[in-house]
Amino acid sequence: MTVHHPIDPETESEAESGYLAAIRHRFPDPMYVFLLGFLSIPGYLFDSLASLRLFALCFLAGLWPLVVAIVGTVLGLGTDDDADEIVPTDWIDMGDRATNVRALVAMLALQFQPVIFVTGVFQMGGHIPILARHRGSPPSPANFESHVDYRLPFEGTWTVVNGSPDRDYSHSWGILTQRYAYDFVITDDDGRTHEGERGPPEGYYCFGEPILAPADGVVVSVRNDHRDYHRTDGRMDPLQRSILGNNVIIKHADDEYSVLAHLERGSVAVDPGDRVERGQQIARCGNSGNTTEPHLHFHVQDRPNFFLGAGVPVRFERLETDHPRTGPERHDETYVHAGQRGRHVGGREIVSNDGAATETAPNAGGRSDAESERTDC
Repeated sequence: MTVHHPIDPETESEAESGYLAAIRHRFPDPMYVFLLGFLSIPGYLFDSLASLRLFALCFLAGLWPLVVAIVGTVLGLGTDDDADEIVPTDWIDMGDRATNVRALVAMLALQFQPVIFVTGVFQMGGHIPILARHRGSPPSPANFESHVDYRLPFEGTWTVVNGSPDRDYSHSWGILTQRYAYDFVITDDDGRTHEGERGPPEGYYCFGEPILAPADGVVVSVRNDHRDYHRTDGRMDPLQRSILGNNVIIKHADDEYSVLAHLERGSVAVDPGDRVERGQQIARCGNSGNTTEPHLHFHVQDRPNFFLGAGVPVRFERLETDHPRTGPERHDETYVHAGQRGRHVGGREIVSNDGAATETAPNAGGRSDAESERTDC
């Protein structure tokens, strides 16, 4: 089963999504080319195998995401010059070209930051055990069946700015851990994520908003001491000690662990070993880690270790999705995609001190109280 973006449902054979997309679909996945680079290691250990050192050039394939971003943003070749081209996120204001260029420069510079460099090596190296464990076929909508009922990890209406089970709109298709990840923000009617000009993170609609457990589970690990970066103009925290920033990892089943990242410093309200109920507040949205502006990073993987877990596709239940091109639609269960707005419509689950969970009816319009106050000002 192949999942396509509902705003761009054509198959790859029916419509190509641009110059770079055409190249990507005609050549091997850069991830697999990158992994060939590890064949060079014996060449540096044993002189008799020196010829294997040539495989070290394959590590350059790891730069492909940066190449795509640079070409698409700076040179404008990421898409066709076609007025009919579908871009599901084109209504979201994520900054002007200068902001995007600064983000690219920051990304390039951070590749030489020791923590980021080591993280990148671990992420790509982790693909070897992941592929071995899944016999070369990572989890996908066609072969993965979840044993958990997930809800959106927040109240009110949020926007998917990045992520989809559709490869063309995936968060990070070439990174197996984050293949089915999502980045969520809150937008206003104009598609803006903040009030006024870009400034401190406190000016962003999602900053400080409650983040909820997406399902029942047990907390595996937390981080709560990473600073929230004060810049939101495309620059990234040069002193970041973790790309996830403050985060919570929750075990929901033997092979399903949710990762909620970029949380506000000091806001994490759970500890390892705590049992959490679906809908329970666990933290607040922040701007910590590898981020250009406040948002929630969310994904589910099949192992607790961030580097060794394969990302799995997630269907959320009891939600309403919306897009400027389609209007609202309610679902018992569905995937969400980049450019869509989504809100949980099952009522807010309140966890009492004795662990019993009850639901209340959603407020008018499905917005959280905080969001209602903000948009009514």
